[in-house]
Amino acid sequence: MNGQIHRTLAAPSSGAASRFSADRGLVAALAAGVIGAVSLLSPPLAILGLALLAARVLLSGEAVRIDWFALLGPAFAAFVVGVFVGLPGAIGTLFVWRLFADTRWSVGEATRLAAAAGRPAETNFKALAHAWMTPLYGLMLVAYTAPHMIAGLPLDLPHVPIWLVIGMGVLAAGAVFDWGLQRAADWRLGELAAAPATHLLTHHILFVAAFGLMIDVTAGVVMLMAWRLAHAAPLRQSFTAVP
Repeated sequence: MNGQIHRTLAAPSSGAASRFSADRGLVAALAAGVIGAVSLLSPPLAILGLALLAARVLLSGEAVRIDWFALLGPAFAAFVVGVFVGLPGAIGTLFVWRLFADTRWSVGEATRLAAAAGRPAETNFKALAHAWMTPLYGLMLVAYTAPHMIAGLPLDLPHVPIWLVIGMGVLAAGAVFDWGLQRAADWRLGELAAAPATHLLTHHILFVAAFGLMIDVTAGVVMLMAWRLAHAAPLRQSFTAVP
């Protein structure tokens, strides 16, 4: 498979490739939602789902690269925080790192999809700033309602005032609304790039569902892990070009 998850016998058109990317993103989001919901009812079953997705990544033929240097920094930071404030603070540090890493990956994926769709204007920081707003709102809400239990471990973050949570929520809602208006205008003009738009829509939905609704922090973490794993080894593969 030449180190690629997807392989086509003929080069598909850009429209077909965009539709396939959008469909793949929806399948990944659906898998994440299902596993996140299962974690509320049966955590062991959700762990099994994550293990199956991880096994699919390892068996997909892709070369799995682990950036150990990127792991050492958060681990050291968690150790230092844990020494001074205890285990809850260390887990909180790892939670913030995981949230940042997932957001950065998602923004990078949106950038890649927009570039592939020939939309360079949608790849700069200003165009993608809205993608950081919903995760930041979720972080503020988790900090405001801390402490929590995550996978049986205590999680604590510095307390933030309610006005900061509300302010971040208003900013996030405004940014997402503005982005939605722009995409609606693109759709009306027949210029909507389906793949990046679908990815960013699921991005906002998943981050709000994971942490913005405060259903369960553990389920939110599991949901985002499943989302990334499903993207790394999609549940649907294409071996023929779509005319």
